Amino acid sequence: MTEGTPSVREILFGLEEYSVFKQQDEHAVFLREFIKILDSENIETAILEYCIKHLNKKDQLDKLFRSIIDYKKKVDGNAIYDAFSRSQIKSKIWLTNELAKISPTYNNVVILAAWFGQLKHIYDNRITYKKIRVVELDKSACETSDYIFNISDLESYKVKSVCADINNLTLHKNGYEWKIENFKDGSSYNEKFSPDLIINTSAEHMSEEWFHKIRFKELESNPIVAIQSNNMFDGEGHINCVYSVDHMKKKFPMKEILFEGELQLKGYKRVMLIGRP
Repeated sequence: MTEGTPSVREILFGLEEYSVFKQQDEHAVFLREFIKILDSENIETAILEYCIKHLNKKDQLDKLFRSIIDYKKKVDGNAIYDAFSRSQIKSKIWLTNELAKISPTYNNVVILAAWFGQLKHIYDNRITYKKIRVVELDKSACETSDYIFNISDLESYKVKSVCADINNLTLHKNGYEWKIENFKDGSSYNEKFSPDLIINTSAEHMSEEWFHKIRFKELESNPIVAIQSNNMFDGEGHINCVYSVDHMKKKFPMKEILFEGELQLKGYKRVMLIGRP
């Protein structure tokens, strides 16, 4: 920069002054937002939050952006952003597209290790269902699913979290039995849930015990089971990765395979198997 050349920040201030002079309030607000970003300690995070705010304003029918904003208001931290990385989103879209090819309609869906229940927003673009149960061990994540990401479907419990250990779920031939809890008032009741679709996109974080329970119980509903893992053996908390789809088929044997495939992502490979155990 040559001597006397104004900084970008000073130019933005100049354009803001012009917008105020012209009584173009919307332009002035827009410019102030960018000045605020430049003044931030973490510019990248500030840009991200601005983009989410802008997308929510432009498309208020899509509740995902609003949910992220609400989460950030209530929770101090950036853990939520891990769920929306490029690799995470590509993997979930891949899953949803392949499930929709098999069938666009399901009755009762179980999502194991479902994190914040954010998968539902991707589902809604390709798949219809009657009920979803979001099974997650972390109670705070269950509360985030119920009261932030899926609050619009909470009243009728169309989408409801279940706070439970996946490997300790009670499973009968006619389906799961678990406690449905209202985290606001502490009330609860037992629910029997017969799934026709079971999803686990975090198989690398656990043993195959959850799968073998389904496999050997021979459920009356004969559910489709969709599994994703990866080859990131050195990843934090990864105890059950796979090298390939062939490796995955040995770990998770299916009577009927409806889809098998691998998705190359940045630095690692995602592996998916969909079938009936």
